[in-house]
Amino acid sequence: MRIKFYLICFLLLFARGCDFYSTGLWFFDHPEGETNPLVSVFHLGWNGLLISNIILVGFIIYSFYYYTFKYKRLKPSNKPTRMSDYISELYFNEKGKLYQILFKTPKNRKTAIAHFGYIVIRVAIIGSFLATIHNICQYYNVSFYNNFREIVGRPLYVIYALIFGSFIYYTYRVWLKEFEFAKTE
Repeated sequence: MRIKFYLICFLLLFARGCDFYSTGLWFFDHPEGETNPLVSVFHLGWNGLLISNIILVGFIIYSFYYYTFKYKRLKPSNKPTRMSDYISELYFNEKGKLYQILFKTPKNRKTAIAHFGYIVIRVAIIGSFLATIHNICQYYNVSFYNNFREIVGRPLYVIYALIFGSFIYYTYRVWLKEFEFAKTE
């Protein structure tokens, strides 16, 4: 378990480093073209980007650490039959409230933080590598990427769709793990 934890954390740090490298290519040549809201709206500059990313990555790693080593799965009082009802009970302590995850903070925050760590560390790795590929291919004017851009029009929509899709996938995956665990207990 420790090796997997360290490997995924290293992968996150490496992916964020790659993203910073590719962002740095653009940032130091054309800082006025940076679209990150921390730069374009709040005018934080490179130091602001570094500090905010250190805080964000630190919270992601802490959440993943909590999921990996500290999180105790709750044992259900009876075997669940539907995954949505069970996950609703995990987050809100009652069935039929899963839709509230879209607009309400879960009552069981420890479960929410643990699941956040499992999901977001993986999504951040995928998103960072996608952003790196996008930035490097644009900066070095890679021909196949230019063809891809002509076909899709706005490649960022494809990138955001892949990131959102990975978020949905890993959310479903952690919920399924919890549900399968509860069915076997």
